[in-house]
Amino acid sequence: MESASIQSSASERPFAPAVVRLDLSYDGSGFHGWQVQPGLRTVQGELMRCLKKLLPLEGIPPGAGRTDAGVHARGQVASFPLPDPSNFERIQRALPRMVPEDMAVRRVLMVDSDFHARHSACGRVYRYRMMLEQDPLLRRTHYFIPNQLEIEKMKSAAGDLLGDHDYTSFCKASSVVEGKTHCEVRRAEVVSEGPAIVFTIEADRFLHSMVRTIVGTLVEIGRGIRPVDAIPEILHARRRERAGHLAPAHGLCLEAVRYGQERQLGVAALGKDSHADLPGIS
Repeated sequence: MESASIQSSASERPFAPAVVRLDLSYDGSGFHGWQVQPGLRTVQGELMRCLKKLLPLEGIPPGAGRTDAGVHARGQVASFPLPDPSNFERIQRALPRMVPEDMAVRRVLMVDSDFHARHSACGRVYRYRMMLEQDPLLRRTHYFIPNQLEIEKMKSAAGDLLGDHDYTSFCKASSVVEGKTHCEVRRAEVVSEGPAIVFTIEADRFLHSMVRTIVGTLVEIGRGIRPVDAIPEILHARRRERAGHLAPAHGLCLEAVRYGQERQLGVAALGKDSHADLPGIS
């Protein structure tokens, strides 16, 4: 009922100028990351290639999370301006069938003109998956660790990540921008699922390589290489070399992007299904 009321009220508002929002998922194994790079296959590049067959594309569609090479996504969000709203239905119908098999367009939505996939986001959720037993069927999505880990220590250490902190120590050194290193971590939890371990983290923003460096640090705590109370000292140091190793990219997945209730009300057209179960909408 809520979805129907949103659709009805939104349809009474003028579209132009409008923005199209795309909710995407992809297997990052065959991509050199999200961002377009000359001569390299990227998610953004493939998206642009398909869109250009449907309309004159103005600029490069931004993504909510600029995932690195090998990183996956279930809830990536992109957006682009649509000068002529009459093209919307053709995009909604054709684009999901045009993208390559390691990508999927999960929803195509028309939203208000001030929507921006990256700048409008108020939070992002990442999951990192690990396996303690080698499984060839999961080798592209899980980090195999041939050591037993003390899960309770990892759970305890993850709690020290919560709150607003300076995450310089967990950022790729060459990517540090002074004054822009604080992140508010709202959720950080380690869950054991049989031989699998899943680390979930949600924050208002993330620094370059932040999640993978946190995972590497938690793994070292789980192996007993670092003490369980290591996180606060690492945060305080503000030096990348004080944190743990960089966990491999293939275990990481962008699960969802948060925009808040006001962005739900900005939806001007929906797909056939309700968006209530969509991880990118919250």
